[in-house]
Amino acid sequence: MIDLDRPAPDRGRRRPATVRGLTLVVVGALLAGMLLGGVAAYAWWCRPLAASVAQERSTVSLLLFAEPGTPTVDGKQRRVRLDAQVTVVNAGPAPVNVLTVRADRPGVTVRSPERERWIEPGTALPLDVVVESSCEPGVPLPLAASVRVETEDEEVRDISPVALDGAAWMESSRAACARQQAR
Repeated sequence: MIDLDRPAPDRGRRRPATVRGLTLVVVGALLAGMLLGGVAAYAWWCRPLAASVAQERSTVSLLLFAEPGTPTVDGKQRRVRLDAQVTVVNAGPAPVNVLTVRADRPGVTVRSPERERWIEPGTALPLDVVVESSCEPGVPLPLAASVRVETEDEEVRDISPVALDGAAWMESSRAACARQQAR
C-alpha cells in the first residue's frame, strides 16, 4: 500500500548528495584538465625552449693565435724546441676553463702544461706552450689544434679542430735551424 500523504524519505536526502557529487566531479575534471594542459604545454613549448637556451649557453667558441718564442736547437736530432705562447680568445657566450692545447702534425708537436685557466667571454689569455718541430723543409701550415675545455656546468670537452696559424713559430724554428746549419 502506498501512502500519498507522506513524501518518500529517500528522495529529499538524495538530491543534496547528488549535487555535491556532481560538484566534486566538475571540480575534479577542471583540475585534471589544468594538470594535463600544464604537462602538455611544458612538453611542447617550455622544454624545447629550455633545451635551446642550455645548448646556446654551453656553446664553446675559441680562437688561437701563435706568439713567437725562444728556440733551442738539438743539432743531433735536427729538432727545434720553442718555448712560446698561444693566445686563446673566448668568442663564446660563457666562461670556459682551458685545460690543454695540443697539436700534432708530421714534423710539429705543440703541448701546453695541464692546469686550470678560466677565460671570460670576449677576453683573451696567453698560455705557455712547448713547440717541437723538425728542421726538415716542408712543414705544413696552418696547424689544427685540439683544445680541452671545461664549461660552467663542469662538462669536459675536446674542441677539435681549432685553426692555429703557427707561422710565427715556424719562422722562429726555421731561423734557429738556419743558424745551426751555418755553424
